[in-house]
Amino acid sequence: GYTTVANNFKDEKGNISIPARMFSGACGGMSEAILAVTPIETLKTRVTDDMRRGTGNYSGSLDAAVKIIKKEGPMGLYMGLVPTIMKQSTNQAIRFPVQFYFMNWMTGGDKSLAANPLYNGSAGAVAGAVSVLATMPQDVIKSRMQGEEAKKLYTGTLDCAKKLYAQDGIAYFYAGTWPRMIRVSLDVAITFAIFPLLSQYI
Repeated sequence: GYTTVANNFKDEKGNISIPARMFSGACGGMSEAILAVTPIETLKTRVTDDMRRGTGNYSGSLDAAVKIIKKEGPMGLYMGLVPTIMKQSTNQAIRFPVQFYFMNWMTGGDKSLAANPLYNGSAGAVAGAVSVLATMPQDVIKSRMQGEEAKKLYTGTLDCAKKLYAQDGIAYFYAGTWPRMIRVSLDVAITFAIFPLLSQYI
């Protein structure tokens, strides 16, 4: 993840440049997308789609996982992998530098406050909000690519993006920005607030 890659860029004083933070974040986001986010999001989207349409194909996430693997193979859980990698990589490439800059701005560079959960959480909330604005189009495309009808409707990520733009215009890629921004900002704020505290014990 981020820490593993970032450690390779630290100088003798433990400092790391902003480009290195961004690259480390992107690597962390990519590993998240491949190892966890894509299959989980695929299951969530398929089950939600199934309930919304009332098709009754799945009784729950576990049932969906078993049926998808049987019908489509393991790669069936990786529909929308490309936009998910793009989204997660961009998310983390943005969050770590923004959190770092905003944290420094609030604390005036006082390193004694580096583990303060209030400052870390506040800077994390800002970082989360900025990342949402940058990744809304990828998130919309990802959700469409992971839906039940995706294979019938789209030949790939680029085809999906082109069709969504042709049908609904650019504004569609930012539909639902505010609810997602609130959720993600809180999520990222909590993550950044508790990580320095937990890292003291692990």
